[in-house]
Amino acid sequence: MKNTKAARALGAAAVLALTTSAWAAPRALDPAKSQINFSIKQMGVAVSGQFKKFEAQVDLDEAAPENTAAQVTVSIASLTTGNADADEIALDTPWLDRLGFPTAQFKSTAIKALGGDRYEASGTLTIRGNSRNIRVPMQLKPQDGGAVVASGEFTLVRTDFGIGGGEWNEGDLVAAQVPVTFSLWLDAP
Repeated sequence: MKNTKAARALGAAAVLALTTSAWAAPRALDPAKSQINFSIKQMGVAVSGQFKKFEAQVDLDEAAPENTAAQVTVSIASLTTGNADADEIALDTPWLDRLGFPTAQFKSTAIKALGGDRYEASGTLTIRGNSRNIRVPMQLKPQDGGAVVASGEFTLVRTDFGIGGGEWNEGDLVAAQVPVTFSLWLDAP
């Protein structure tokens, strides 16, 4: 009788361990279905662009979002606005400095469920070697086949990260506020 109880307890523990590990699973990013976009105003005119190359490591725990961990690394040199001259200026030293700082990175420190499919990721955003704690509101939407799309929008202040400087920070030549939108397709585990 004792062996039966022990076997049941061991079996229940194994099922619980398997179930828990199934929830907290690494998700691979599908770059072809993902995007990171931004918009910035120069002399009052919106200039839109995107980053074409980025990676994401996401361990998604749908049952307990607070156990989720995420890290997104963006290749600065992959910036494109559709205007080669504007791209060259944006990638040069006073701005993003692709040679000195080839990547930007967001690393989550906490994920909080807000209800429904809404979440808030807190973490550290590092650009040009400058790090700031930010909060990123987002949605997690399940897709067919077990994939999930994480999407959201936040605004960064470029001067907090040393982006631009000198004459670029005077008046309204280039706005300090930079809206960023993202949609990350995370394949099923």
